[in-house]
Amino acid sequence: MVRPMALSDVELAGRFVAIVYDLTDGQPGRFRRIDDCAKRVGIKRGADLAQAVAAAEAAGFLVVHVGEQLVRLTSKGREAARG
Repeated sequence: MVRPMALSDVELAGRFVAIVYDLTDGQPGRFRRIDDCAKRVGIKRGADLAQAVAAAEAAGFLVVHVGEQLVRLTSKGREAARG
C-alpha cells in the first residue's frame, strides 16, 4: 500500500487560505471556525491542521482569534487566495 506524501507547509497553508476565502466569500473581517475549514479542505490530522494554520499566520495570510478557534483572512490573505 502506498501512503500519500505529506504536504509541505506552503501547500497546507495555501489550501487552508483558499477554503477560508471561499467560506467567507472573500469578505474582510469574517471569521470562520478552524475545524470547519479543515473539514471542508480535507485536513484530518491535528498536526497538519496546526501546521497549516501556523504557516498561514506566519505568512501574514490570516489572523487567529485569541479566545476561540476562529480565523479570518488578512488583506494579504485575500489577495493570495484570489491569485
